[in-house]
Amino acid sequence: MTFLFAGHETTSNATSCALFLLAQHPYEQDLLREELVKAFPNKSKFSPTFDEINSLEYLNCIIKEILRLTPPSVVIFRTSFEDKVIAGHFIPKDTQIDIPIVALNRLPSIWGPTADEFVPKRWLDPSLIITNYNYLTFSTGNRACIGNKLALNEFKILLSMLVRNFVFQPVEGLNIKKKPGFLTKLDPYLELNVSKVEV
Repeated sequence: MTFLFAGHETTSNATSCALFLLAQHPYEQDLLREELVKAFPNKSKFSPTFDEINSLEYLNCIIKEILRLTPPSVVIFRTSFEDKVIAGHFIPKDTQIDIPIVALNRLPSIWGPTADEFVPKRWLDPSLIITNYNYLTFSTGNRACIGNKLALNEFKILLSMLVRNFVFQPVEGLNIKKKPGFLTKLDPYLELNVSKVEV
C-alpha cells in the first residue's frame, strides 16, 4: 500500500516540477533530448532496460538536480528516543525534530553560490561531496524511503519518454509558484506549450 499511496503523487509532482524546470531551461532540455535521441534513435521502440536508463549520465544529473531543488517531501519528522546533546544543544527525550530537506538541499555551504539555481552539471563536478546527510531527498538510514529505487526508475522512464517525444516551453505570462505544504506541488497547475519531436 505504501508503494501505491506514496509513489503516485510524489512521482507525478516530481514530473510536473521537472517539466516546468526544463521548460524554463531550454538548453538543458535540449542536452537531455540529444542524449535520449542518441541512446534511443527509434522513438517508436523506446523500451529501456534498467541498465540502459541508469547509464544515461545527463539524465541522472537532471533527475538529481530536480529532486534537489524540488524534493517530493520538504521536511522529515523524527522524535528523539532519549535525552541527547547534539552540537552543544540539549534535546530532551520525546522531542519532535524537524529536518528541513528543502533547506539542506539549497545550502550554499554545501552546493556553492548557485545553490538556488538549476545546474544539472554540478553533479559531474568531482569536488562536490554528497553524503546521506546533506542530500536527504529520500531520507537515509533504516527510515529511508522504501520505494527509492522504484520511484527513481519510474521517474527516469516517464521523463525520458516525455522529453524524447515532446518539446516543452513556458506559457508567457503564466505565474506558477510552489504550493506550501508537506509535498512539493505547483500552484495553481502546470500549463506548458508542447510540440512534437519529429526525429
